Amino acid sequence: MTTLVLGVLLSVSVLSLALLALRLRARERVLRRAAQAERAAQQAAFDAELARQREQWQTERAGLVGTVGESGNSLELARAAQRSAEARAEQAVAEQADTQKELAAVRAARADAEAKVRLLEARLRETDDAVPPTARAASPAVPRELPLGRDAAADSVVDGADLGPVVVRAASVRGRRHREDREHRRDAVQLRLVDGSGSPVLLSAVAPGAPHAPLSQSAATAACRALVTQLSSGTSPFRDGPFGEGDDASVTSALRTVLAGVANSVRLVGRANTAGVVHASEDAQVATSLYGLLSQLGDHRERQHLVFGVGDARLLRLRAGDGAEGAPRWTPLLTPDAALAGRSLPAVAEDGSDLVWQRVVTRSGDVLLLASGAMARLLDQEEVADWYARRWHGRQPFLTSFLSDVNADIRDDGGDRSLVCLWDHGHAAALRGEGAAPRS
Repeated sequence: MTTLVLGVLLSVSVLSLALLALRLRARERVLRRAAQAERAAQQAAFDAELARQREQWQTERAGLVGTVGESGNSLELARAAQRSAEARAEQAVAEQADTQKELAAVRAARADAEAKVRLLEARLRETDDAVPPTARAASPAVPRELPLGRDAAADSVVDGADLGPVVVRAASVRGRRHREDREHRRDAVQLRLVDGSGSPVLLSAVAPGAPHAPLSQSAATAACRALVTQLSSGTSPFRDGPFGEGDDASVTSALRTVLAGVANSVRLVGRANTAGVVHASEDAQVATSLYGLLSQLGDHRERQHLVFGVGDARLLRLRAGDGAEGAPRWTPLLTPDAALAGRSLPAVAEDGSDLVWQRVVTRSGDVLLLASGAMARLLDQEEVADWYARRWHGRQPFLTSFLSDVNADIRDDGGDRSLVCLWDHGHAAALRGEGAAPRS
């Protein structure tokens, strides 16, 4: 209904502006013709006056032979008449300048009207794209109940940073099913800068808590914090940094060390909260997945990333040209198989077989999305994926807009939606030129 009303208003506005433009053009032609006619009349009058004065002056000059005094008076009169004619000519030039100014004002008004038409058209397109095609009218969804339980967390969280050529946004939103059942959000997200062996590295973490683990929210939060600690200066197992030229075996060993430290921290959460509880399984109480994305900062034509983790999450890339007719499309870069997606911290295999990791390279204009399983399954819907592609490709949203997009009222499996979205602009200098990505 809103789209129809806006469409009608736009049609009326466009018709009014078109009529105004026609009137302005007609007025411009009338003024131009009037100015030309006036200039021609003034020039003719000026020429006639000059001819008359010249004839009079010649007549009076002939009379100078007889009387010198009369000659002087006649010459003075001729000069006065000439000065008067020149004054009239200057007045005509000034009036012509005023006419030109009026014509410029008419052109400016027409340009302003055309700009308003373009603005209305842009607003109509934005309104048409306010919610994905499969969404209901209400967006974003608003929780109606606060969760119960001691592990309850905020319904939604959002974070982000603009780091020169790298822009990152993170959000975690309680799922529809948890809202309806008055259960708390179990996922956690985190953004931090860690010391990458001499230069800062961006760490983006997504920890989807297990749906039926009562302490999974605390475990997910603890896992994100422990991951930061494990990768901080002095404790990081990467000798040459996470983007060094080391072989796969050394990277796997370093990541196993990191996840082992995180698993110990998560297990401590379970022990602290299940003490004295009969038949309580610590690992089952605090089960959570965890995925981290390490990203280079600074100017790079090809930016290096390292994604790793255990459990259920995916990494997708949005790049122009990957879809039909060059349209941007989400491309899966890391998707654990069903067996590994069912694993979780702290109960991971001692041999590290649950670990999943991959090197990723992005170029200017790419968007990386590290998403929980529920958010990734939402993007499996083609219309929803296309909607998010239109919303996020080529522009970096403000935090409130990003949270609203993640929290859009779209029917899904009801799980928590948690994700980190990273925009790669290649070089910081590009952000100061015409290639800067707009905000929404």
